[in-house]
Amino acid sequence: MSNGIIAILLLLIFVLLILIRVPIGFSLGISGIVGLFLLDQSFMMFPQTLISGINNFALMAIPFYVLLGVALEKTNISEALINLGKEVFGFLTGGMAIGTVISSMLFATASGSGPATVAAIGSITIPEMVKTGYSKRFAVGTSAAAGALGPIIPPSIPLIIYGVVAEESIVRLFFAGLGAGLLFAFLLCVICVIKAKVEKVPISQAKPTLKSISHALWRAKLALAAPILVLGGIYAGVFTPTEAGAIGSIYVILVGLFITRTITLRGLYECFAKTASVSAMIMFVIAVAYLFAWLMSAARIPHWAAETMLNISHNKIVFLLLVNLLFLFIGSVLDTPAAIVIIVPILLPVAQQFAIHPIHFGTVVVVNFVIGYITAPFGYNLFVAQSITDMSMEEVTIAVLPFLSVALIGLGLITFIPEISLFFPQLFMGP
Repeated sequence: MSNGIIAILLLLIFVLLILIRVPIGFSLGISGIVGLFLLDQSFMMFPQTLISGINNFALMAIPFYVLLGVALEKTNISEALINLGKEVFGFLTGGMAIGTVISSMLFATASGSGPATVAAIGSITIPEMVKTGYSKRFAVGTSAAAGALGPIIPPSIPLIIYGVVAEESIVRLFFAGLGAGLLFAFLLCVICVIKAKVEKVPISQAKPTLKSISHALWRAKLALAAPILVLGGIYAGVFTPTEAGAIGSIYVILVGLFITRTITLRGLYECFAKTASVSAMIMFVIAVAYLFAWLMSAARIPHWAAETMLNISHNKIVFLLLVNLLFLFIGSVLDTPAAIVIIVPILLPVAQQFAIHPIHFGTVVVVNFVIGYITAPFGYNLFVAQSITDMSMEEVTIAVLPFLSVALIGLGLITFIPEISLFFPQLFMGP
């Protein structure tokens, strides 16, 4: 049996297991075991590849950022960020929606999690927006879409995983994510203003004064200190991304225990338990995805993919369009960590043949997968938005469609204007 047929067979087994609702980690593991047998490889490759797949210092950052996001949810300091956004932008058309986007962006700079951002910010802003005259569909769509900023704005778990797989600087990737995240936040604010004008949403409050903004900033000081500590430490070169995650987690827990007193000892236990559960799931998926990726490499799939892409076209624009179509589909049906580990080793060498910068390519990859967070049928943010409202999944999906269209525009800009991703890395770290 040829390697190509074996690879196709493994993919079919994997897809079949997913369709019958076998958890993705087990689907990858079972497919990997079958692949070892078909490729006549020693079964010892199974534990060896799993261990080597997660034996990377940078991956230690993942549990810390998961803990940071969980602890931020527990402390309820997100309310101060929402009040700050409302105070600064409430006087504008669509001001509450803009405030939701900005609050989500600020929360994301500490948590790095899309679902956590939707849960923490959306649970407060959705009822508030409806109360001030926004339609429920507008409120839910804004919150779900703004939550997608979580995995783009650093710190970002998908960017960390890409950095490990591609062997690229995680700090450079964080800078690249900053540029992409700011663009997405701007585009989301634009669509919020347009929708508010179309739906004739009333302006929620009077123009702020310097004194009122100062008071709002002071009340949000504890919340704002978290991203300043985490990202400031990373960008200043004081902490590695892993150390910054640990320090940020400690800061938020101490704030919750001793200042806001929103975290009890039982709550602290729940934080650690949820962190362990989520981190174990992510690490297991990464480990078995490494085995699957290794089998794809053994079957020479990267070589075949490169030849196929080059046979289709030698045009970089055509390649990037094909990559976006592929990643948008995969991102809507496959778990992000697994997708990155499996697909990036196959397509990154092809991208480099087209002279595409690995940092730029990483941003394109992550943005594609993040759009999957707000794309049916498996968008994480959609499920969270549904869980905090009484809307059906169909209603949530429809609510997010205008924001999804804007996200696709942002993806196009990031794909074909590399400077959006490369500006901050080159500005602060050189070419």
